[in-house]
Amino acid sequence: MTTFALLRNNHDQSLLTCEFNPSTVKLAKSTSWQTPRAKNAKDHPKPQFVGTGPQTLTINLLFNAFDRTGAPAATAVPEAVKTLFAWTCPVKNPQDPLHPQPPVISFEWGANAMVTGFLQNVEIEYLLFNPAGAPVRATATVMIQTLPTEVQGTNPTSGGITGRRSVQTSQADSLASIAQREYGDAALWRAVAIANDVEDPGRVPPGTRLLLPPRAQAVALAAVGGDPR
Repeated sequence: MTTFALLRNNHDQSLLTCEFNPSTVKLAKSTSWQTPRAKNAKDHPKPQFVGTGPQTLTINLLFNAFDRTGAPAATAVPEAVKTLFAWTCPVKNPQDPLHPQPPVISFEWGANAMVTGFLQNVEIEYLLFNPAGAPVRATATVMIQTLPTEVQGTNPTSGGITGRRSVQTSQADSLASIAQREYGDAALWRAVAIANDVEDPGRVPPGTRLLLPPRAQAVALAAVGGDPR
């Protein structure tokens, strides 16, 4: 039985539909340990924990236009492949050209599976071609690196958020306009407010220097922080 799944680009809300009826779904997560060198030791020292790696989801998707006819069928599979490859490219951010961000992708499969992250790897295998040589069936092996669900140090009293940039407000600025300009999402004003311990988001004096968490941390802050007013 054929079931369908969706890949959604949260940056521009574009959608990509695929056939998905997996026999297996592969999840992976890594950790890093370091064993220091010890001269003249009878045995090697204990390994020291360095940190955890991100979780990844690897899935096989099917794009099939074999049953269709006409011009759309000849372009459906190539366009889907083109879209997947395009989603591996960084999102242009004119406000921060030195720190490009990957587009955030959501994988949606019924009500039972939804993963949000970015495309770490895409491999395409063409399986069938029409008489004109256009691919009409292809499988895509997609690896999605999930975004963190918990952000370390998001509480203003716990040591702050690492990797932050800053911006100075002008007379015309609001937290929403800053979030829209810096992240492309005005709803992330809550994250800016939480990161800077702003009690009244409507009263931020011009000239205030605001710290901006990285976008992944901002998304997590806005999701768990609620309304700071």
